[in-house]
Amino acid sequence: MPTLRNRRLEQILGGPVDESLTYSQVKGLIPATTEGPDLDFKRDTYGSSDSERKKLCGDVGALANATGGILILGMDEDEQGRARHDNGVDISDDERRRLRQTVCGNIQPTPTFDVIPIEDPDRPGTGFLIIWVARSATAPHAYVNQNKSLLYPKRVGTETIWLSESEVAEAYRARFAGFADRIEEAARIEANFVDRLAPDETFVVVTLVPDLPGAFTIDTQALSAFQLGNTDTTHSAFGIGVRRFIRSTVGRRCLVGATRYEPNKPYSRGACELHESGSGVFASGVGVRTSGIADLTCRLVDDQWLTLGIAAGLRFLARHARDRAAAGGLATVRAAIAPYVPAAMVDTLGWPEDRLAWFAAQAVETGKGGAITNGAWADTVADIDDLCADGPGLVAATYRLASELFQSFGAPEVRQVTADGGIRLPHWHQEIRSTINGWAQVAGVEVLTQPLAQPLV
Repeated sequence: MPTLRNRRLEQILGGPVDESLTYSQVKGLIPATTEGPDLDFKRDTYGSSDSERKKLCGDVGALANATGGILILGMDEDEQGRARHDNGVDISDDERRRLRQTVCGNIQPTPTFDVIPIEDPDRPGTGFLIIWVARSATAPHAYVNQNKSLLYPKRVGTETIWLSESEVAEAYRARFAGFADRIEEAARIEANFVDRLAPDETFVVVTLVPDLPGAFTIDTQALSAFQLGNTDTTHSAFGIGVRRFIRSTVGRRCLVGATRYEPNKPYSRGACELHESGSGVFASGVGVRTSGIADLTCRLVDDQWLTLGIAAGLRFLARHARDRAAAGGLATVRAAIAPYVPAAMVDTLGWPEDRLAWFAAQAVETGKGGAITNGAWADTVADIDDLCADGPGLVAATYRLASELFQSFGAPEVRQVTADGGIRLPHWHQEIRSTINGWAQVAGVEVLTQPLAQPLV
């Protein structure tokens, strides 16, 4: 779970809003700290009645629909809204679980939030519960009332108000405009990056733009940590190594990793650029090297390495966004075949060379059934935490992007993975099936042993 990034709250608490907070830090808000748009004190925890459930979801949703912030349960306040006394509340796992389930079950869409226990050293099991809520790009968030009607809270000053119909409409318009802006930003980052790729190679390029930007500083320490992380690391997907960055350097406001790197020359085989905002772009070669194919005017793309490249890129970029830039929540993700030249997809799963040559020749001659001439790209939205974890969420996001690319080649869907986050084992090369199967068992990913009925071409 990412931390809440709020400079004002970090200053008044004396540290980040995460599990490292101490009881003395929070108690230190007494007596001078006053409630504000991003800070609310609650003497008691929320109860289980309908009215208490509405209060909890209203307070959490109100912060998500405004600038984000924290609720401190167990802190009494005076008539001026200043922290007065540390009453304390139950901080047990069961209480935290109840609060989380209430929020997740009654606010749509679920905001990015966490419940942090801060134990009083003199009263074990009692202390503060900090509910932090991130500013949300998926606002407006609605409380689903008992009659299934939707109510939209928002924090204004130190109060929670409920939005009118016109205000709700304006909030939705802002959400859709922001989504369009992030799609455009992903396309811009990708285009700038593609210009630096070797024009005689074929890549899958994956781009990620967090809905809410994070931040980190590029300096000598950051570069050293990046270099150290790349030294002996092969970035993988589904347990299979995909790309290793031998060279680590910096560009303007970004860290740069490259499989092969020479100054003022294009990136070869693979590369990444990781921006200070948490956005990033990742490329891995997917070209098929063949012999005996003369006068080939169409690039060949390996469907298996295309799938692995997308998954590895999503996982790598999401971990940059979350762990380095502290971005959380949803992200706009994009995948593309680059450079943008005519390309044909081939299934290299056990095909002999003459079958591969025949398919390539057919694709070039007809321009149909597996060939593209205007490039291929796909975009979707995914949860950053899901992409960071090895599990069904990462596989399902890979399916969405890969299937849209496959459709550009005339295939209805990617065959190696499924829409609900499963692995189709027969569509992977024999020599890596056991590795992928082992990874899936550990990751809780369903493994299907029957192939798709329809062939790729």
